[in-house]
Amino acid sequence: MRLSALSLSMLALPLVCGNAMADWYEATGQAVLRSGDTKAARTAATEDAVRKALLYSGASIRTVQQVTDGLLTQESMVLQTQGEVQHVQIVSETEEYGYINVTIRADIYPDQNQCANLQLKKELLISPFIIENREQAIAGQLYELDQASTSLFIQKLEESSGSSLIKLLPQSIRQKELSYADRSALQRNYGGRYLLKASLGDVSLGERVGSNWTFWSDPDRERFYQLQLELSDIQEQKVLLNQKYQTSAVWGFRDTTVISPKTQRFWQTDYGRSIERVLNAAAQDVEEALRCETILADITLVDQHKVLLNLGSKQGLKLGDELTILHRRQHKDSLGQLQDQLTISELKVKVTELTHQNAWAQSVNMDLLANVQVGDAATLVQEQR
Repeated sequence: MRLSALSLSMLALPLVCGNAMADWYEATGQAVLRSGDTKAARTAATEDAVRKALLYSGASIRTVQQVTDGLLTQESMVLQTQGEVQHVQIVSETEEYGYINVTIRADIYPDQNQCANLQLKKELLISPFIIENREQAIAGQLYELDQASTSLFIQKLEESSGSSLIKLLPQSIRQKELSYADRSALQRNYGGRYLLKASLGDVSLGERVGSNWTFWSDPDRERFYQLQLELSDIQEQKVLLNQKYQTSAVWGFRDTTVISPKTQRFWQTDYGRSIERVLNAAAQDVEEALRCETILADITLVDQHKVLLNLGSKQGLKLGDELTILHRRQHKDSLGQLQDQLTISELKVKVTELTHQNAWAQSVNMDLLANVQVGDAATLVQEQR
């Protein structure tokens, strides 16, 4: 169900404005051309390219829609804006093999408050989406819409995210709140600190729309799609994003027509396209919520001057990176639930050995790490930006 792809490169053409330095970023977005709708494909490809340029530069992706809409309404295909994105230009547009490719160049000024640890990827656990009221899926037999939505959301997040390593859980998590034991088990078994849960709250049919109604056919009707999404830090027991997305579109099929959400036919309908836009917006919101989260490495072994960390090159750690040690202690909250408490120490370690999954880090001053215990944590030194 691959709906778009892209390539991206940075051009080393810095521009100076006052005390700020800007760089040109070039990005190519690609979108499927459906039913000859060139305008929709061009918009999707341009949005892809704009989003990728912003993500690659570290700028906020909240401006994607504004920049895309503004760019496509300019006769000169050049847009002057305010803020991080100062100048955007469409370089080329091509059509081949049923796809439209749009290449843009964007003049982007990095955010002065850019996150300190963008280089590290967060391990994100995704609970498979669920349809809350399965009887609503009877029309069209859309019982696999939750699975298809999960797959497309992951695809959108992988295409737009520089912040996460995604792992799909084998089963949906239906509990509203997880106990300390549940959270610990998730981290121990799957290695992720962040958890995304989502449900489809409304996929029902609404009122009749349009005039397509004869004695041998069912009327065109409005069909809803409501996505409730929650992103949480299961270690800190903190909700990072809790958002509801809603859309609707014409459902032009008879009640007895079966159309699988795992087919291209479904995603080429107005309803499928509306869902795709929702999932794309949700993926961008998750990326925005995760990108500045502080990532912690757990200490799994202590050996005199060295500690073994459970992060490696897979997460973006590099040789020479310096980290601050944090002591972890457990305490009970007002409800008697066990909680972790982290205390920043003055100890710093530097990565000296690196594998895909782990890293050895040595004390910067060769101090004995006698007070450091297995279960303590480490985080990148803030000055490393």
